[in-house]
Amino acid sequence: MRRGLGRGRGLVAIGAILAVISLPLSWQKAGGVVLEVETAWGFAGSGSIMVLAAVLMLGLLVVPYTTRTGDFTLDRPVVYALLAVIGIVGLVLAILDLVGGQAEYSLTPLDAPGLWLAVVGMAIATWGVLEMFAEKPRAP
Repeated sequence: MRRGLGRGRGLVAIGAILAVISLPLSWQKAGGVVLEVETAWGFAGSGSIMVLAAVLMLGLLVVPYTTRTGDFTLDRPVVYALLAVIGIVGLVLAILDLVGGQAEYSLTPLDAPGLWLAVVGMAIATWGVLEMFAEKPRAP
């Protein structure tokens, strides 16, 4: 028997997709007036930890649909919560790496859209995990 995603899993999917989309966008920009423009991306550093957690969340969402029973042992809110915590820690470490640099970098939404999209994506994914904990368990 197949089941729908539900509100929590739907929010996790939206948040994880936004986090993955944020990867190739600019996460930081410096220079541009007199100096050469330097840009940081989500591929470098701890941002990849956040993206890995988001990809694993998407994988967990898809795997139950590939089984005959529609059930998967790891498709539990606790596992999503663990992945959300790992993603948030990776995002915080990436932000600390970006802020700790020597150059005068701009983290405004126009100069760092990828960073802000990652923050929004992880916030939505966390909201989805909280919704999953609040959902009623489905009947066997």
